[in-house]
Amino acid sequence: MSNCPACGEPLFGWLLVESGDRGRQNDSVALERCERCRLGVAANLARGDSASALLGLARQISDGRLELRVANRASVQATLGGNHWAALEPKRRLYPTPQSLPALAAAAGLQIEELSFARRGRGQAWMWQTILNALTFHENFAREVRAGTLRPRGAWGRVKFGIDTVVTALAALPVALVSAPLELFAARLGRGGELVAIARRRD
Repeated sequence: MSNCPACGEPLFGWLLVESGDRGRQNDSVALERCERCRLGVAANLARGDSASALLGLARQISDGRLELRVANRASVQATLGGNHWAALEPKRRLYPTPQSLPALAAAAGLQIEELSFARRGRGQAWMWQTILNALTFHENFAREVRAGTLRPRGAWGRVKFGIDTVVTALAALPVALVSAPLELFAARLGRGGELVAIARRRD
């Protein structure tokens, strides 16, 4: 059993994240979770590598500060979606929370100055897709098709692909009418899907 890179508590098995095309078995990653700070982390990510993974998400902004935009595991959409949360992706190695992010940042040589929750952008898209995931055979169907990474395979695969196409087309607008205000409300409560941090390198 490994320890949480943020708080040092034991990590427990969480789930296996696969691509939207479940036929691509090699495109998957096992995740672990911390019960104390609720951080989600890839099982194959060494403790010392979490700092590099976090810095890889940083974007330089004015006055030498950095902006971090991460998927918030403590969000309403993560709780609502569970294994079908749209922010779950094989390439994503860290799923911080407001509790775990400051410690992760400190290990990476950063000091968090501001924490907030995006009311537009990826958080909104994740909430919308998370709700749609409850209605489709494929995870993140709309996003995967748009990216060109999901194609029908075999007779049954074509049937499921066709059903998901119809369901997504019919449900897209009604789901948006629910997901948009829900994510706005979650962000105001401090449980938005995208956690935004402004940080500065520690001297």
